[in-house]
Amino acid sequence: MVQIAEISWSDAEKVFEQCKVALIPVGATEQHGPHNPLGTDHLLAAALARKVGEETEVPVSPVIPVGVSRHHRQFPGTLWVSPDAFREYMISIALSLADHGTTKIVFMNGHGGNNAALLEVCEDLRIDYGIFACMINSYPPKGLKGHGAAGETSQNLYYHPEFVNMEKAVDTVQNKKLGELELRKLGTVGPASYPWDTIDFTETGVLGGPGKKVVSTTASVEKGRELMEPYTEKVIEFIKALKEAKLEDLLPKPHKTVSK
Repeated sequence: MVQIAEISWSDAEKVFEQCKVALIPVGATEQHGPHNPLGTDHLLAAALARKVGEETEVPVSPVIPVGVSRHHRQFPGTLWVSPDAFREYMISIALSLADHGTTKIVFMNGHGGNNAALLEVCEDLRIDYGIFACMINSYPPKGLKGHGAAGETSQNLYYHPEFVNMEKAVDTVQNKKLGELELRKLGTVGPASYPWDTIDFTETGVLGGPGKKVVSTTASVEKGRELMEPYTEKVIEFIKALKEAKLEDLLPKPHKTVSK
């Protein structure tokens, strides 16, 4: 494993000659309830990237600690950038790696609010620059329900227990309404999508779904291990396969033409 920030340029030259894949951990600095660190998303992304880098011998860039988090802005300490600024920054970092020979980039993403922008970045890199890019979430797709809830808190306890204060952990019942409008009729469970702020739903910052009780107090190191160890192995398996994949097979096919 190579942390790019921890080596010299002369050593980096050798690393980029030997490996054409690079990991970019990216997350956010935003509230995760009264008990979790503001850096949860980027700390977890960096931790997974480090482990994956160790097992696959892929270089890992410095973590990107701030993302698209304006919807958490009412909670002190939350930092954010606009989606446009985020996209441009990610593309610039990717192109700097490409300048050193990287042809395949994996964004190890710890924040769901970054997803839409990162997927656009991956598409632009693939189509406009001939770089294969993809996004892997630093949390498993199943088993991690809620924001700042037991799953995410367990991840923190597994990787960074020194930053978690379980005495402040809370179980929260999320609001059902935005004013007099019932939230269950909107969003992913209804016909309308709409902009929202976390504080519209919860005073604690812990989220899980309209009207649902969201539990944080049952988090544990063991639950974090059960979540992350099998998921980490799947990510490692993918990165190893990506290293072996031919770049030309991963890039867009030529435009079809009509034979005359």
